Amino acid sequence: MRVTRRKLIGSGVSLGVLGSLGISPPEAIAQSKRILKLNIVANSLGIHIPYMGALNEMLPGLGYGQPQIDRISRLETITQSILSGSAEVGSGDAISVLRAVQAGADLKIIGNCFMNTDLVFIANSETVKTDQDLEKSSVTVAVNSIGDFTYVILVKPLKKRGIDLKKVNVIAIGGSGTRLRALVAGKIDAVPIHIDQAQELVATGKFRILVEPWKEFDNFLGEVWIASSSWVSNPQNQRAGIDLLKAVMLGFRKADQDAGWYASAYRKYGTDASMQKDPGSKIEDIRIMLAQTVKAWPPDMNHRIEIYRELLPIYRDAGAVSGNVDLDKVVDVTLVAQALKELDRA
Repeated sequence: MRVTRRKLIGSGVSLGVLGSLGISPPEAIAQSKRILKLNIVANSLGIHIPYMGALNEMLPGLGYGQPQIDRISRLETITQSILSGSAEVGSGDAISVLRAVQAGADLKIIGNCFMNTDLVFIANSETVKTDQDLEKSSVTVAVNSIGDFTYVILVKPLKKRGIDLKKVNVIAIGGSGTRLRALVAGKIDAVPIHIDQAQELVATGKFRILVEPWKEFDNFLGEVWIASSSWVSNPQNQRAGIDLLKAVMLGFRKADQDAGWYASAYRKYGTDASMQKDPGSKIEDIRIMLAQTVKAWPPDMNHRIEIYRELLPIYRDAGAVSGNVDLDKVVDVTLVAQALKELDRA
């Protein structure tokens, strides 16, 4: 009698056993209506819309249930939630993951939530009239967490301008919305916020842009998809991870090509109340800038270990990561590679 994949699966044979028999698991078996537990950042703005659409539309379209999503304001807390097992996958910070691995954690970075970053540093133009004013004791700069990617954004550009970041009063405030409110209230003088938030403030004449990362770095990493090594080693979780990354890449491609879809998703999934009322022309300007200038949504995700090798010296220079990290053990490119194969065959 011929043993088919369907019969093997129906009899309770695991995907791992199928693999050991040389039979690749069928993509269609994703895991019917499985609900993934995800931790993501607190706010969803223009750059996040493709992956929010992916989680809410594309992933269910691949046979999964609506994911359980918890929003977390601090990036390192997302990393901790993966370590504790309270979430399966998180939209974390590459630097926090590398530091955790150096401390003994067994984590994997499996893909990008977006490429580069649209976070810009914006300053009060009255208290920070020149870049050198950042070194004044009366000036305070807020980042998401000391040593994370929002902090690293500052190091290279300010060093080029002759400013010693060690002389700058830097504090941690989680969440771009919280930082924005503190800046507008005059409680702090410079913050990283998303470009769509920054544009309106600059237009008032009271604020100016300090740093635009896409002008300072060839490549940059913002939020990345992270999971524990034990989670990734499970064949059923590998299947879920591949499908998650497929969904995100479909979201990238949709946002890049379909202005109507992006505008609808922007209004539906954006967390700032004003996003629901933004005119189509503004949303389209944001979409074009993110897609073409920031290059936030590459169709292949651009999840490559070479980018980590390029950025690791910058992380070390910033004091965000110390010593060596075995990037081959941390950066898993296999799930994205498989997701791309399946998308190309579709």
